[in-house]
Parts: sequence; structure tokens; C-alpha cells
Amino acid sequence: MKTKIIIISLFFLPMMLCHSQSLEDYLIIAKNNSPELQSRQYLYESALEKINESGSLPNTNFSGGYFIQEPETRVGAQKARLSASQSLPWFGTLSAKKESAHFNAKAEQNGIDLVQRQLFLEVKKEYYQLYELYAKQAVYTENIEILDTYESIALNDLEHNRSSMVEVLKIKIERNKIQNDLDNNRLEFEASRRSFNILLNRDEEMDINIPVSLEFGDIGLLNKNDIAQNPKLIQYDNMQSALLNLEIAAKKEGMPVIGVGLDYVFVDEREVANLIDNGKDIIMPMVSVSVPLFSNRFSSKQKQLRLDQKAIESTKESTFSRFNMLYENALATIEKAKSTLQTQEENLMQVEQAQKALLSSYQTGGKDFDEILEIQLMKLNIQLTKIDAEKEYANQLAILHYLTKEHKL
Repeated sequence: MKTKIIIISLFFLPMMLCHSQSLEDYLIIAKNNSPELQSRQYLYESALEKINESGSLPNTNFSGGYFIQEPETRVGAQKARLSASQSLPWFGTLSAKKESAHFNAKAEQNGIDLVQRQLFLEVKKEYYQLYELYAKQAVYTENIEILDTYESIALNDLEHNRSSMVEVLKIKIERNKIQNDLDNNRLEFEASRRSFNILLNRDEEMDINIPVSLEFGDIGLLNKNDIAQNPKLIQYDNMQSALLNLEIAAKKEGMPVIGVGLDYVFVDEREVANLIDNGKDIIMPMVSVSVPLFSNRFSSKQKQLRLDQKAIESTKESTFSRFNMLYENALATIEKAKSTLQTQEENLMQVEQAQKALLSSYQTGGKDFDEILEIQLMKLNIQLTKIDAEKEYANQLAILHYLTKEHKL
């Protein structure tokens, strides 16, 4: 018996885990399955390798030659020559290029953080869209069931001449409208479910666990000052620093390039007795200087890099202003949504009280079904408005997370 229970538990465990998934779980799945994040990671790793490349010296030159006609010297004929030389950029050139590559790598890392924030924002919005559709399904179903009850009451009263066929038809018409809304909602829900799974880069037909209600975090933790730490703005800073170091490198490239080298000449022995240094090979150290006499190319490059820095600074200021506008708009929309939620909660309580009073009055013969039907449709609109406000609140909160602090998993 115990073995059977264990087997059954193991069979249903994956289903239980699937249905217990939360928004945080879906964010982790999206993060782990994202090909764009993977692509960004490769670019970042490539940028890290660029640091080593930028700090490396130019190629060392090796050359060799054999004398077809051997030059004669006092100590013998020269047979062959081997040479090695290395050019050395001006002091600080390589370190500036390496520092520039370092900031480019940091900018790529900021790009990873930014793509992740954008992905999380998309996942949240799709998730809240699913919540809205799912919650409205429950509301439509509830109202259809209530109207079915009203229709049964109206038909029963029709048999006893306490209501008219017109009242029955009105109830049927309203029920059909709500049923049509429910059918359309289900189609939209299925499309959104598939879109959500595509966003998570997994099987489109997988089920999604939708919560009964949404939980909102503390907005006070999402400070406007944290916008300055948004990865997009930090990325601009790193891009500027990379260009500044390239400007320093371009300036140093306009300085002389020093070269050092060594020549080794193989010398054959002469058939001369007691000749000092007979056949002694020749070793010749060399130093060269490459002077950029026409340095307009380097000064022009520096100017380009300064202009690029100014362009990034202007773009950063524009982005910062836009983020602040988005923050203020999101905050205002949240306040409106909060007010709407509070109002609809109060309206829902009042409409339910009115509904009870009308039903009681109808049973005593004091009211017709028109007012009961009207109050039921009013309740439906209040419920739908409340769900819309919840979704709007959640969406704007997700935007605040995107602008200030990333969702902590």
C-alpha cells in the first residue's frame, strides 16, 4: 500500500510543481531560457577577451637572409643574417587601450542587466494580462449563473402571472451578451497563454498557474533617486569612459614609436693563421624611432572621440529625463488605480446591499425584474472595473521596478 502511495505521489509531483509556480518562478524560467540573454553573455565574454588583446604589444618581427655573394670582412665572409625587432608604443598607449576595453566590457555587462529588466517587464505584463482575463472569466461565469437563476425565477413567476415574457427575454438577452463576452475572453486567454509560453521560450501548450488575487509590494522601496542606477544610464557612463580612454590612446599614438631589435650575422673563418677574432659572428643591437610628422590623422581621431562623448552625454540626459517622466506617470497612474480600487470596493458593498433589498422587495411583489437586472449589470461593471484597476496597478508597479530596482528573485 505504501509503495502504491509513493508511486502515485511521484506521478503527480511534476503536476503539483507546475501548478504551484508563481510569478517569481516564471521570471526565473524566462531568464534561464532567454536566447537574447545568452547572446549578450557571449558578447560580454568576448569583450573580456578584448581586454587582453588591447594590452598586448604589436607583433615581434623576425627575418633572416642568406648571402648569395658573401661580403668579405677582416675576420671572414658573412654567410647569413638573422634579425628580430619589436616596436614599443608610446608610454601609456597600451594601458589606455586596455582601460577602454575594460569599460566596454562593463558596458556589455550593463547590457545584460538591461535586457533582463526588459524581459522581466514583458513577462510581468503578459502575466498580469493573463490574470485579468482569468479573473474576468470567473466574473462572467458567476453572472451567467446568477442570470440563469433569475431566468428560472422569472419563468416560474410567468406561469403564475407575476411577470411578463418581456422580462424573461431581457434576462436572456443580457445573459447571451455576457456569454459572448465569456467566449471571446476564453479565446483571448488561450492566445495570451501561448504568447506567455513563447516569451518563456518553452512549449506553447503548457498550463499557467494564475493567482486568485494579486499581491502588491511596498512602493516606498522604489525610490526615484534609484533611477540613476538604472543599467541603461550606467552603460552610458561606461561607454563615455571607454571613449575617453580611446581619446587618450589616440593622443599617445601621435607620439613617436620606439623600436628595438637585434641583428646576428654568421661569419665564416678565414684561412689566416693567428688572426684575432677570426670567424667571429657579428651581434648588432638596434634602436629605431618612428616619428609621425603628419599627425592630422591622430588629432582628427581625438576630435571624433570627443564629439562621440558629447553625443553619449546628451543621450544620457535625454534618457534620464524620459525615465523620470515614466516614473512620475507610473506613480500617478498607481494612485489613480488605488483610488479606483477603493471606490469599486465600496461600490461593490453598496450594490450588493441594494441587490438584497430589491430581491426582498420583488419576493413581496413590490418590484419588477427590470431594477434587479439593472443592479446586476451594474455589479458586473463594477467587478470588471476593479479587475482593470488591479491590472493597471500591477503594470505600473512593474514599470517602477524596471526604472529603479530590479525584481529580486
